[in-house]
Amino acid sequence: MTPRPIALLAVPLLAVATVACAPQPGDDLPGPLRDQLAARAVELLEHDPTFRTEVTREPGWHPVCVATVFGAAPPDAETVAQVETIYTWANCTWLPPADRAATTSLDDLPGEAVPVALRPGPPVTYQVPGDGADHEPDIRRIFPARLRDAAFTGPDQAAEERLQERLREQANASPQPSPS
Repeated sequence: MTPRPIALLAVPLLAVATVACAPQPGDDLPGPLRDQLAARAVELLEHDPTFRTEVTREPGWHPVCVATVFGAAPPDAETVAQVETIYTWANCTWLPPADRAATTSLDDLPGEAVPVALRPGPPVTYQVPGDGADHEPDIRRIFPARLRDAAFTGPDQAAEERLQERLREQANASPQPSPS
């Protein structure tokens, strides 16, 4: 899979979207840096026009994500500015446009949990492994050896709980689907 460019929008960061869970397999990043990288990953992915089409090509749908960062390049980075690549699990659910929100239950929304190699750029690019037979070789190609276990393992249950909380907040803040 080739890197995909990302167009950036300035947006406020939602701390609840990116609270890092207990350390997972992968790099031993300081908690504050892990949290900052998770916030950055969410910001970039949620506002990327290409990532918006990862699950649906219907116009108006947009992802709501949480990130579980499991690594960075270089692995000894101490600040977000030093990070060239963020390795993270992205748990995302796509919300419909406002005109379809009232008829859509959160339980029926498309979503995915996927390991991502995200390069903040410029230009910003990301890579995700393919499905099926491409999945394992893509993970081996995209992720450094020290992070492959984390890329194969996936995020913990707390990531799904954080995503559900963000979706409830979105539903309460705007005319989006109601929780069911």
